[in-house]
Amino acid sequence: MPKFYQQEEFNVNIEVDEFLDRCNSSEIDEVIDYLIDTGNIDKKCRGVDYEVYNPSESVYQEALDKLNGKWNMLTKEEEELILKVASRF
Repeated sequence: MPKFYQQEEFNVNIEVDEFLDRCNSSEIDEVIDYLIDTGNIDKKCRGVDYEVYNPSESVYQEALDKLNGKWNMLTKEEEELILKVASRF
């Protein structure tokens, strides 16, 4: 974690953005893991770790992620096709 030095023995108030700005990406991951572990944020904020999937499943997951939240950008035909496929399961 980033190091903050104080000149005297007293409590130091460090702003969240100042702390996070000094973190590298590995340390940011630690912060996110901590927030997930303590229930402060949902696991879903992490997204999908595509390395856990085989290559073809990874492509499939990436495609689904691109569509997630973009329903308003689909044509009526695209939406109907996706709903038709989803209804099979």
